[in-house]
Amino acid sequence: MIWPSKKQWGQFFRILSRKEKIIFLFFLLAFTTSSASLLTGFYLKNTEIKPKEGGVFREGVLGRPTFINPIYATDNDTNRDLVELIFSGLMKYDNNKEIIPDLAKEIKVSDDGKNYDVSLKNKLLWSDGSPLTTDDVIFTIKTIQNPDVKSPLRASWLGVEVEKISDQEMLFKLKNPYNSFPESLTLKILPKHVWQDVSSQNFLLSDLNFKPVGSGPYKLTTLEKDSSNNIKYLTLKVNANYYNNQPFIKEIQFRIFEKESDLIEAGNFIQLFSLAFITELKIKKLWCWIPKGKNNEHPG
Repeated sequence: MIWPSKKQWGQFFRILSRKEKIIFLFFLLAFTTSSASLLTGFYLKNTEIKPKEGGVFREGVLGRPTFINPIYATDNDTNRDLVELIFSGLMKYDNNKEIIPDLAKEIKVSDDGKNYDVSLKNKLLWSDGSPLTTDDVIFTIKTIQNPDVKSPLRASWLGVEVEKISDQEMLFKLKNPYNSFPESLTLKILPKHVWQDVSSQNFLLSDLNFKPVGSGPYKLTTLEKDSSNNIKYLTLKVNANYYNNQPFIKEIQFRIFEKESDLIEAGNFIQLFSLAFITELKIKKLWCWIPKGKNNEHPG
């Protein structure tokens, strides 16, 4: 088979009538569109998009952390963000806001809804390498329930008893059944071996509130203060002992600002991938705001 030359193609269009040219162009367009659609579908079906591993993510935050401790971290969003990255709970929310197991391997609920038998995953570790067991969970619950500790979470745990069955299994006993109890199990767990020697009266004042040992995907590696002893800078790096898949972003840096104007101004000189504005009336985040002329270290 010999492919027509350019000159022959020119003759081909000359011998066609106007109607025949329209029909030919219509089928040519349909063929081209169909081919493009098939090729695009084939590409998307056989291509898996994966994030790149590594890099540094910088976030400017308005409002300094007051506690990096899950039993106190309800008073501002900076606290909650840090606790979410550093600590883990028995349960957690997935991307669809559904509650799924985190540290827990299995939960069995009694027929009357008053007892929750919870088993932990195997070989759980704290960021310092110590084993995480039911002792840590029980210690966290009893600490919250202690009125001298002054945890704002105490009211939600009144009337709940927790009994150790083994290092991997525990039983929660409720006075009255309620279907939302699994939400309570999203509480982040404290390490008993770190906090057990701190008296209940000194929990609020302990410097351990800014030396967190957690079981979440990240661990705190740097905390810098200014001359007034206010936190200005924090660095989190991947927790090598995290039980789940390692995060793709290996380092997260938080720069703390007291005024919104200072935060915005800093964005002109410091590469920030996220600006978090925290006020009494609103919270808004401008994700992936990157000043021009800066090198992008975010892995994307």
